Amino acid sequence: MKQPRHLSIDEKRDWLAEIFRDTGGEYSQSDKFKAMIEDTKLAMMLAEEEKKKAESAEEETGFNHRLLAHLPPPRQTDSMQ
Repeated sequence: MKQPRHLSIDEKRDWLAEIFRDTGGEYSQSDKFKAMIEDTKLAMMLAEEEKKKAESAEEETGFNHRLLAHLPPPRQTDSMQ
């Protein structure tokens, strides 16, 4: 069975941009406004996904660095000089 094809977020945003920038009169002002609103929602979704990816990457690599930042600096002893 063939799986349904879904548009990527970038493809959806391109399509919405075509509606918003229409100068031929094919779309009404309300259609253009709705396209702008949907594009904004998609842009926010992309930003949230990128933020989650950055946070997960930070958790994987930065967790120990945050713990180390709370430790006091090493003490100077005679054997270290």
